[in-house]
Amino acid sequence: MSTRSASSDSAADLTSRATTALARLIAAGHRPAALIGSWFGYRAVLAANVELTACESAALFTSPDPDAWIFGFRPYSGTGAHGVATCVALLADDGTWHFDGPGTGDPFNPDFQALQAAITYSRENTRDNALPAATPLEWDQGDREHHQLAVTNCKEAIAAGEVYQTCISTRFHAELAASDSALAHAGAWFSSRVAQYQPARAAFLPGNLDAGIPILASLSPEEFLIRAGTSVTETPIKGTIPADRPPNELLRSDKDVAENIMIVDLVRHDLGQVAKTGTVKVTDLLSVRPAPGVWHLFSTVSAELPDQLSHAELIEACFPPASVTGTPKLRAIELLHEWEPEPRGAHCGAIGAAHGDALELNVAIRTAEYAKDPNSGRVRVEAGIGGGITIGSTPEGEWAEIEAKAAPLLLES
Repeated sequence: MSTRSASSDSAADLTSRATTALARLIAAGHRPAALIGSWFGYRAVLAANVELTACESAALFTSPDPDAWIFGFRPYSGTGAHGVATCVALLADDGTWHFDGPGTGDPFNPDFQALQAAITYSRENTRDNALPAATPLEWDQGDREHHQLAVTNCKEAIAAGEVYQTCISTRFHAELAASDSALAHAGAWFSSRVAQYQPARAAFLPGNLDAGIPILASLSPEEFLIRAGTSVTETPIKGTIPADRPPNELLRSDKDVAENIMIVDLVRHDLGQVAKTGTVKVTDLLSVRPAPGVWHLFSTVSAELPDQLSHAELIEACFPPASVTGTPKLRAIELLHEWEPEPRGAHCGAIGAAHGDALELNVAIRTAEYAKDPNSGRVRVEAGIGGGITIGSTPEGEWAEIEAKAAPLLLES
């Protein structure tokens, strides 16, 4: 089933329709999930209500219903969660909305009705009419001292031969005003930034704060695992410069190129643990692409998988994503636990959805996490930002990279 949107189909127009429909669902009292950018061959995937529940890694993105759409996340630290949508709306490049899922076409299905109403609303309104603007957040300045100490420690570990590189993360913090609805604020915050920055793998999950499951608003530019049947690709990002510098500067940087190539080797190893022998291939190496506030180096590795490999088994073999750990992976993870003063939470994990034998996940970077403080009951907002460290890194240079990556999240538009 499909329905036609307005006639103009620019990327910005398509994004606006998706974020307006998302905002309308929240304003109407629903708990929607949204994937916006490039997902499952569409520009947006939208569910009216997703009840996220905690689940073990072995059960993630599994459902007895083969037609179900399952939205969820696996955090770098903590417990993952997922939830099933009875139907979804899919926004195509030509502006057409399609519907899919077991509840599609059922006039008595409230989620199908809610999606139809939100799409109709989005044709004649903007998200600013659906939800008030998010109250500006007062972010802290981040823990520069600990981050720079971690960079120094990493360089010493590289010199000692313990690791070749790591990705060191830091966290920024804010608190929501007591009068603000967490879901409405997160939806408005997410929608405005997606519209402004057009991230490639944006994702919104409604969370369940009373159950300890955060609301996630992700502006990620990075693919983690993109699976269609037995084919899978992983596209790590390593190498960053601010957007106001010439993009070809990345390819002239020995540090950034070395970062990327080492992580490509790690991705090949991760996929090789579960792929059919001889099928792991590097299909794109060192492509320079824009992302919000920066230029990045991207590479892509592909593989063929055994027929019966589950989504959870694939994720387990490759998790955490190579680009947010280091080489060798296990030792890098151990050292990062020592060097980083706070758990990463969802940051550097994975967010996305599964539908049948298709799975698409981003790397949960440039992501805001809304969670309820168990002591005060207030809602805090946190954002993790990280970067790869090699022997050529400097503490000052790495903090400047942190600030460039953080700007789209922390600065008011």
